[in-house]
Amino acid sequence: MYNAVVIAVARNGERLSGKIGDIKLRAGDMLLVESHAGFIPRQKDSRDFYLVSGVENSTPRRFEKAPWAFVILIGMVLVVSLGWLNMLQAALLAAGAMLLFRCCSTSQARRSIEWNVLIVIAAALGLGLALEKTGAAATLAGLLLGLVHEQPWGALAMVYMVTTLFTEIITNNAAAALVFPIAMSTADRLGVNPMPFITCIMIAASASFATPIGYQTNLMVYGPGGYRFGDYLRIGLPLNCLFGLVAVVLAPLIWPF
Repeated sequence: MYNAVVIAVARNGERLSGKIGDIKLRAGDMLLVESHAGFIPRQKDSRDFYLVSGVENSTPRRFEKAPWAFVILIGMVLVVSLGWLNMLQAALLAAGAMLLFRCCSTSQARRSIEWNVLIVIAAALGLGLALEKTGAAATLAGLLLGLVHEQPWGALAMVYMVTTLFTEIITNNAAAALVFPIAMSTADRLGVNPMPFITCIMIAASASFATPIGYQTNLMVYGPGGYRFGDYLRIGLPLNCLFGLVAVVLAPLIWPF
């Protein structure tokens, strides 16, 4: 009758168990329904339903296009690995191929772009370049070296700590972009191999455990898991320290100063 399928039924805020077909509906029951896109415009004013609303990002996955998506992914990795294209060019071509073979729609592609994240990253890249061009990065590097008395291990630990602090309050990409010129200036002033600094920046920017806003997955489980801000500090801060200790100790051993 409605060209739709009932997936679940809730009553008084709790989901009813058992087979859907055996449930006897009562007034006030809430139905989770999978339907055609035209269901809401047709039924939102109907007397059959008290309230009709859509569930955001609930479009079913089109698994029949999965083989094409897999081939596109493998092709992108291959052309980058063989050096035929750089990562940006390969990614743009792969995105175009996904649209061409209808693995996703243009509207889905537009919605998947995180504009706020891109703006933060772009601003951080600009700020990082400004730090380098104006000499501020060299000045900050000098201050950092003064704190650690020109010790490479101490400077490495400071770079890791600063990156960790930034990545907990802004995005990891932005944190890496901000600290990178400072780290390179520090390595240059010490006359040492920059690889340990680069490696520690990558790890510190990726190891975000102490706040729910440090990384997307942290925030995703924040509400559904019933966590509090202090839970992240209590569990995440020791993890951050452990990651930092391992990175600062091992990086110079693998890539000597």
